[in-house]
Amino acid sequence: MQAQKTPFGFMVVLDPGDELIRSLTALARQEDIDGATLTGAGRVRELELGVYDPLAADHNRKSFQDHFEMCALSGSLALLDGEPFPQLHGVFSRTDFSVVAGQIFEAVCAESIEVAIYTLPTPLFRKLESRA
Repeated sequence: MQAQKTPFGFMVVLDPGDELIRSLTALARQEDIDGATLTGAGRVRELELGVYDPLAADHNRKSFQDHFEMCALSGSLALLDGEPFPQLHGVFSRTDFSVVAGQIFEAVCAESIEVAIYTLPTPLFRKLESRA
């Protein structure tokens, strides 16, 4: 992973094999990022997505092993129990133009992923609530 400081925050480029969530969490710890919005694009080869199911009060998760074009990536980086927590959502296209989308739990870089991190002047805090 390569990260460059910018006037708005950071520009990050992931290398093949880098995992998106772990890489962003490590950068947030290293650079003391406690609030940011993120956007990005790239190519992934392994993917775990989730879609929230309100009846189960949890995410239905599914893993994919394929080459995907990351058509859209957006989300935030906040603190959860004092630790950096990237919550990202993405839309991914296969070579046949079919699409999968959802909350990203894991995304392994194929060729390159570029992420713009727009740091905020104040921390963001995320709280997981139990839903009964």
